[in-house]
Amino acid sequence: MIKIDHVISGGLEVNCYFIYDSAGGKAVVIDPGQDHEDVIKKIELLNLKPELLINTHGHFDHIMSDDIIREKYNIPLAIHKTDAHMLADPFENASTMMGLSAKIKPAEILFEKEEERETSFCKYSIIFTPGHTSGSISVLIGGSLFSGDTLFCGSIGRTDLPGGGNDGEMIKSLDKLKKLDGKIAVYPGHGPSTTIEQEILNNPFLR
Repeated sequence: MIKIDHVISGGLEVNCYFIYDSAGGKAVVIDPGQDHEDVIKKIELLNLKPELLINTHGHFDHIMSDDIIREKYNIPLAIHKTDAHMLADPFENASTMMGLSAKIKPAEILFEKEEERETSFCKYSIIFTPGHTSGSISVLIGGSLFSGDTLFCGSIGRTDLPGGGNDGEMIKSLDKLKKLDGKIAVYPGHGPSTTIEQEILNNPFLR
């Protein structure tokens, strides 16, 4: 059985998600955020065996623990190729806005298209959802969508930050997500979870 857990990582309260096989503990980690210690504690508490790390986009608050997590567990990092340059660019990943200088090593896996891939325990689909950044993705695993900073409960991600934010692209991405099954659970990069149906009914940006 596939289970989902999370920890809030860093001062901007990024949701770091753990999607894992309850039988064997193998896991995918999405957006480890800034606080690697809390992420590692959660991994150890759940007795997980991470095999893949995914960034939904390249902003610093989602990526700063990337190197520590992937080196500790010897796992690859995946990100969309359009955001890949942001990992090592403190201006593009917006860390300079906070007086920081985030420089992450290159990702081992670059998503180039909408596609379905698989780990040892689950299949996952990459949905290209630019708007917050030019290479933002959402990750669909079963009936759960990990939407990064594209779609939030009651709101959407900003389009005025470094990284290629674009209002027109955001509108197209939201239209794409609106077409998904309404029962799909949405796990955003910040804030509480929701569903596609709930957002269509209540989110002013999806009307």
